[in-house]
Amino acid sequence: MGARPDGVRLERMRRSPQYRAGAFHNRRRSTSSVPSSQRDVLERYRASAETRKPAGPIPVVSAHREPATEGLHVTWFGHSSCLVEIDGARLLLDPVWSERCSPSLHVGPRRLHATPVPLDRLGRVDAVVISHDHYDHLDMATVQALADTTDAVFLVPLGVGAHLDVWGVPGRRIVECDWGESHEVAGVRVTAVESQHFSGRGLRRDGTLWSSWVLASPAHRVFFSGDTGYFDGYAGLGAEHGPFDASLMAVGAYDPTWRDIHLDPEEAVRATAELRGGLLLPIHWCTFVLAPHPWAEPVERLLVAAATEGVQVAVPRVGDRVDVADPPGLDPWWEAAVAAVPHA
Repeated sequence: MGARPDGVRLERMRRSPQYRAGAFHNRRRSTSSVPSSQRDVLERYRASAETRKPAGPIPVVSAHREPATEGLHVTWFGHSSCLVEIDGARLLLDPVWSERCSPSLHVGPRRLHATPVPLDRLGRVDAVVISHDHYDHLDMATVQALADTTDAVFLVPLGVGAHLDVWGVPGRRIVECDWGESHEVAGVRVTAVESQHFSGRGLRRDGTLWSSWVLASPAHRVFFSGDTGYFDGYAGLGAEHGPFDASLMAVGAYDPTWRDIHLDPEEAVRATAELRGGLLLPIHWCTFVLAPHPWAEPVERLLVAAATEGVQVAVPRVGDRVDVADPPGLDPWWEAAVAAVPHA
């Protein structure tokens, strides 16, 4: 499950403006996860059993590709796991390769499609960037494999390094950032910025920080939302760090109860517009069932909102690599999975 921060790490956390009374806090009050509201979610979850999963197989692209030596390319591996190739640097975001996003090998959300490529065939990885410590974003087995098979630096929010320590990642390869702090790797400046969410891998909540991230090379800029609700800071983030060539925005696992901590598709479009976010690539959908909404609803609602607001969108298949300078036209590949006749 991980470990609690202590010692020097804990002392640094206590100096953060986001940390008080023994926990991290959002800058704005959030009201999610009270017991009565969670009961409402469970009721909706039970009522939506027939639509939460696709009826047919999800297409997965498994083609081998040589690393991109220039430009900006994004490969989506499902959920929030992405490889950003930015002017020759290769940064892996929220990688989760395990069968379940859970502390158990036998219980918990199970992936709906295969991983497009084995970890040991990814090639060089310069940095692994983690948004927060929830199981669908920070996976112990994946972290350990990457620590063994790559020389990547692990960029994480404050406190998350405690998990990596106990999992065997060398301390010299762990960089923890508070909001507004940066680290340069392979010519890319990676900056942790505000998000509105929470953290926790066991009974204790909010003992580590959560972040969105900005990836900036001299030629390109990318915004990675991680998990977040909508808040009134996106225009400011865009003014300080943008404009962006691409924004990787969470669009799924929303519910009225979780509005403070998870973007819905319309909010993802609004946030991208305020960021001056460039090409919107939807993440945090398709791979795991984490909310009551229908499986393909996030992308269907996203496209309607994006057309209304004039935001450019690319919706790759799992495993596709998108050239941000020349994104593909819209191919509604998910429709076949929704319309398929369920297996008997």
